[in-house]
Amino acid sequence: MHDLDTLAVTAADVLSQVRDAMMEPHPRKEAPTFSSAAIAEMCGIERTQMKYLALKHDLPTGRKIDGSKAKEYSLEDAITWVKAIGQRPTRPGGQSGKVIAVCNYKGGVAKTSTTVAIAQAATLRGLKVLIIDCDGQGSATQLAGLSPEQDVEIEHTIMPFIHGDQEDLRYAVQETYWHALSVIPASSGLLAAEFALPAKAMAQRGFRFWEVLKTGVEPLRETFDLILIDTSPSLSHLTVNAMIAADALIMPCPPDALDFASSVQFWGIFSELTDSLPCAKEKHYDFISIVYTKVQANEISRLVKTWMTQAYGTHVNGIEIPESTAARTASAQLKTIYDLSKPDGSTEAYRRYKEPLDRLADYVIEQLALAWSAA
Repeated sequence: MHDLDTLAVTAADVLSQVRDAMMEPHPRKEAPTFSSAAIAEMCGIERTQMKYLALKHDLPTGRKIDGSKAKEYSLEDAITWVKAIGQRPTRPGGQSGKVIAVCNYKGGVAKTSTTVAIAQAATLRGLKVLIIDCDGQGSATQLAGLSPEQDVEIEHTIMPFIHGDQEDLRYAVQETYWHALSVIPASSGLLAAEFALPAKAMAQRGFRFWEVLKTGVEPLRETFDLILIDTSPSLSHLTVNAMIAADALIMPCPPDALDFASSVQFWGIFSELTDSLPCAKEKHYDFISIVYTKVQANEISRLVKTWMTQAYGTHVNGIEIPESTAARTASAQLKTIYDLSKPDGSTEAYRRYKEPLDRLADYVIEQLALAWSAA
């Protein structure tokens, strides 16, 4: 045990040095910049129209790049253009924001990177987005630019609300380096929720431990168009809370035999669990979507995709996010693909990875628009 204590201290010190080297100077993460071509593509216009539209709508005109005729635009500039010109679906007046829980029984399935990528892409489509990190590992918090160990105290997380010291979760919302994206961060202290919730259920007769997060999230629906909850790789008390609080569920799942088997087990246990929770079977979801992640171009992947289609039917949305060097390169820098102003490495690898993530974001926003129109 003494050796394990030493290992833990040494490992934490090394990780801290790595983070410092990657993320200096403070603020640790910086938003990407965008070219005129990228702005035009996001808005669905020709690049030649930009000068006229900038004058007509009083839009940002970008900043000249030293030694070049090209211009670059900030993230805030890009979002301003999209909201003015992009003609993307928006939340209708009087409608509440939507909550999506991203869940899977297993780790290593690209759950967190998919969550944060959807969040970033949604802001680039004009939405105001919040990530609630319900995983004690704090990976989504890290990708949002905060170190779970160095920047996050327990009072910054959902735990004061879980303990009953706060009425809702508004106190915990923090802005991030990414315009229009906020986060409720996580740290290892979240593990205490797995003891606090059942303890309350034992102490308070009729305490609905599975609906705690639902109550805390409710006021945030007015501020944010989309709230994404990143869950731990388990069917924990917090994961169940996230799934009950959500209007929709997304499960990233690689087409691998063990990952597929684990996903089947996850849905089976959740179904059995809701049998025992009062009113849980009355829950309605706007959509439930299975997303292929870490897809490899081999016969085994093709076979397992066939099984998954048979098992999940129309819940498989057909979008395939590949196993990619671009993803690994971004991850090694504690970034997502959207953090990169330009490809870091192969342009083709960057494109093949980013395009399906863009399609996934478009799919999510289409589903939101359908749900808002049906309300």
